[in-house]
Amino acid sequence: MGGGRLEEGLRPEDPRSAGPYRLLARWPGPRPAASRGGMYLGRDRNHGHAVVCLLPPAAYRAAETLSRGPVPGVPAVLDLNTGTEPAWAALVHTPAVSLSDVGRRPGTESGTLPLEQSVRLAAEIADTLAALHARGISYGAVAPDGVWLTTGRPLLMAMHACRTPSPPSPHEPGRRQGQERRPGAGPGRPEPHSRVSTVPAAFMAPEVAAGRPSSTAADVYSLAVLLLHTATGRLPFGDGPPAVLAYRALHNRPELPDLPGELGEVVAAALAASPTDRPTAAELCRTLVPGGQDAERTPDPLPGRVVAALAVRTQAIADLEITDADADGGGPADDRAPADADAHEPPHPATRAATPPDRGPAPPPATPGAAARPTRRRVLSGLLTGAAGAALGVSGTLAWAALTREDSRTGPSAAGGGSGTSPRVPGMPPAALWRLSDPTARTRLLPVSSADHCLMTRGDVLYGHDLRTGKEVWQLPDGGSSPPVQVYGDRFLTATREGLSLCSMRDGRTQWLQRNERLARVLAADGATAWLLVGDGSPAGGYLLAAFDLDQRKELWRTPLPSGFGNAQLATAVGPETVVLEVQVQVPQQMFRDVTAVRTLAIAGFERSGGRMLWNRSYPGVHGGPASVVDPAGGGRLFLLSGGRAHAYDLKTGTRLWESQALVAGTNAPPLFSGGTLYLTDDGTGPIVAVDPDTGRTLWEQTLTENLERNMLGSMTASSSGHTLYLATLHQVTATGIPSGKRLWQTGLAGVEAREPFQLAAVPGTLLVARPSAVVALPAD
Repeated sequence: MGGGRLEEGLRPEDPRSAGPYRLLARWPGPRPAASRGGMYLGRDRNHGHAVVCLLPPAAYRAAETLSRGPVPGVPAVLDLNTGTEPAWAALVHTPAVSLSDVGRRPGTESGTLPLEQSVRLAAEIADTLAALHARGISYGAVAPDGVWLTTGRPLLMAMHACRTPSPPSPHEPGRRQGQERRPGAGPGRPEPHSRVSTVPAAFMAPEVAAGRPSSTAADVYSLAVLLLHTATGRLPFGDGPPAVLAYRALHNRPELPDLPGELGEVVAAALAASPTDRPTAAELCRTLVPGGQDAERTPDPLPGRVVAALAVRTQAIADLEITDADADGGGPADDRAPADADAHEPPHPATRAATPPDRGPAPPPATPGAAARPTRRRVLSGLLTGAAGAALGVSGTLAWAALTREDSRTGPSAAGGGSGTSPRVPGMPPAALWRLSDPTARTRLLPVSSADHCLMTRGDVLYGHDLRTGKEVWQLPDGGSSPPVQVYGDRFLTATREGLSLCSMRDGRTQWLQRNERLARVLAADGATAWLLVGDGSPAGGYLLAAFDLDQRKELWRTPLPSGFGNAQLATAVGPETVVLEVQVQVPQQMFRDVTAVRTLAIAGFERSGGRMLWNRSYPGVHGGPASVVDPAGGGRLFLLSGGRAHAYDLKTGTRLWESQALVAGTNAPPLFSGGTLYLTDDGTGPIVAVDPDTGRTLWEQTLTENLERNMLGSMTASSSGHTLYLATLHQVTATGIPSGKRLWQTGLAGVEAREPFQLAAVPGTLLVARPSAVVALPAD
């Protein structure tokens, strides 16, 4: 049924070229029983990659028709030549995988896709078929091998399987010089030998199985079988030899599972034994999507295993490209990896099997060392999608594999070398810049960074890493007991056992130390002022809020904090006139196990210039965990989650300003206020909700593809440019466009255990995604 995996490369019987295209590998897809026809991945230095279809004579007319103008859902024809042997058509290459590449969900009796997505897929295919049929073309390859999934609409590209009636005259426009009308073909009659054998027997219309030519009605029949199989994993007439299946299709009623609404009737009509009783493709499309296809509609998010399969395909093509380039003599000298680059990366299957066409095996390396040293392009292709070891996480999302080398030191090892310039595939995550592995599984990201460095902790040790490569550049023992706070001049403040320490982000060196044995935490910094949490030395163990001038290295003021404000979960927001502290009131320890338990939020405001407490309020019934955020600008507003909704309060007066329209369950992630918008999340199907902070009106919603339960939602962060919103869950990271609310991509991380949601840190130009045992850097925006 299939044309082989892309990783298998070319077989001895396959051609090595078609016109200007060097054929690199078989393109996975339907292949005719005869030797004529087939699909290949080709490369031309003018066009780059293309899908090259070798054409049997019966497909010439359809190819010529399609070359005159594009059809939505069919790749555009780059080049066409029916005057050579073999004849061929070159199509625009789009990263794609066939339905057969995706397969059924393991351990289930369901089909390849959820029912709703299966119906949408069938409607999009029907829309493409209707356009083909309007041009007199039958596709003849509607089956799992002949339908390709992309990040946009599905593609029908098996051009060697397409058929069209013979022209009325041998001199009609479009006929190539020297190409005559074939005997036996008259006006309106199919070309000879037009029966298509690329469709598996179970998907073949009964009249085609009986020997009649393929037709537009046969396409509709095959599409109905495909819809049923994709949604349920079942076939209407079971399995068996082609003759048995043809007999059942002619004489038996199809065995259809329970399908909702009128879907069962639609499928049954399309499976009618007589071609004249079937609806047309256009009618089928209108029935499946009553409102018709919306050209501006955003495609549904792809299931994780489809994204993973796309990643594997993209990786395989990248490796074929590198192999082909190496056969041409390799890239420029500066394309080679440095001497300390990864020398232990195993070859990709595509690299082993795909011998460059017409050139034989690649020449041996000049030196033994060169054989083990990958080029920088090789490293970049591995980081493109990580498909060299791609795996599916629990949620079925794309996962990366580490390209790491063992470090002789104890501790994490980093694989650098990425430049962030690898090509983006729409709907897929960008190329990873680097990955850092921590075998101790104690890594914590910190939202502290400069243009060149980022900070993270492992245990009680604070580490500085090069933001470009991920390599560790310094470490500060006893620096991780209190989270550091970034200040101006690429520096950071941290509370140590000796006191307040100001350190360089570049090398970790202490620039000065202000001794203070009672210093508990650095809360926040703004300009040349930092706010500190200091013990008051009393037997009761109370705390003070202190303002500290960084330039003059002296305390400006200190003021007592209300009882309970020394909690480790104390949050601080600094405005032009006010410093706001908020904390959830302590409750008995056993209640913390219930993430849905409500708590009381205590919040106090202090005069920035003198430290005078302006107000102190409590808000009962707030959702458990971090469930509030402050906008300290202007008069200041408090946003909190309570009673299943978001609420806004005026900080000065305590007046409630609004209650949101959107519902928010008790197991929400912390809200985020960024760029003048409030962002909320929910469990269940996990919608991300953007809320107008002035009115509480919902601006947009984006639903996740995973079903979320307690403790599965993590934090949100926005890119430094403000263009992208990132949400972490237990199994994946979702990127959403701002302000459109459009899903950009989702991804997971391979080889690490999912015990808690991903950690996120947005630093200038980069998104850091982490588990305790691994950190991956992605280019942001």
